[in-house]
Amino acid sequence: MEAKDWLAVVAKLRREFLKIALIVIVVSSLFFTFGANIVVGKIIGDLFPGEAVIENRDKILAIAEELKKIASDLENYAYHPSEANRSIAFAASKSLVRIAMQLSTSPVLLTPLEGLLLYLKISLAVGIAAALPYIFHLVLTALRERGVITFSFRKTSAFKYGMAAIFLFALGIFYGYNMMKFFIKFLYLMAVSQGAIPLYSLSEFVNFVALMLVLFGIVFELPLILFFLVKNDIVKYETLSYYRRHIYVAFFVIGAITTPPDVFTQLMVAVPMVVFFEISLLFVRIFARPKT
Repeated sequence: MEAKDWLAVVAKLRREFLKIALIVIVVSSLFFTFGANIVVGKIIGDLFPGEAVIENRDKILAIAEELKKIASDLENYAYHPSEANRSIAFAASKSLVRIAMQLSTSPVLLTPLEGLLLYLKISLAVGIAAALPYIFHLVLTALRERGVITFSFRKTSAFKYGMAAIFLFALGIFYGYNMMKFFIKFLYLMAVSQGAIPLYSLSEFVNFVALMLVLFGIVFELPLILFFLVKNDIVKYETLSYYRRHIYVAFFVIGAITTPPDVFTQLMVAVPMVVFFEISLLFVRIFARPKT
């Protein structure tokens, strides 16, 4: 494509800017009104590791009795301060923190506007995503008008690649969403066992979940990417096979950079990448490798 072709695409998008903006505004507004709260609530309900222990009467009574004992120990230390009572009061305070963490079932807000800004950010992202198909349609139309392309998108392999990419990305998000239930809880329990109080910011928690889901979605695109590269003779199958160990190291580096600093979460990202790389190589060897 020449520069004038790209200018034609830009001009087409500029003429349709109001329609694009209208799609973004309408979808974002609707999602902000009806969907943002549901999505954030679903993420917090499924993935936030806080465990409510007030599920039945016996647990409520057990907590009440423990709180009475904690109050008694703290009161005894207040009226009779001694070294022995200080140790008892310290143990009581730790128990109080543990109970508070058990009863905590949601993240915290660090600023008054944090929740509102998070909803706005999510809604805008959904609005932009909704406008992308129309933008893609405008780009194809502009290129067709310039004679750069003369085919119908549905009749080319690009449509098949697009459908496969969407399916694999959705599959990656599904896998990541379910696996994150385990390793977020693992991190939470590890922090509690170390005596820390894991108070997660609502915005940072949801942003972390979104980042990890996108990462898993991209990881699951690996078979399609390798198939495309080998099928179009951009990269040789033998090259990928020869450098597989180097690629494994790169996967673990990516896992270490994009996840919290522990081996468990690193493995949760790197291992699927390795597995999908091997599946991709097998798939490429069968379907995309040039016959000799």
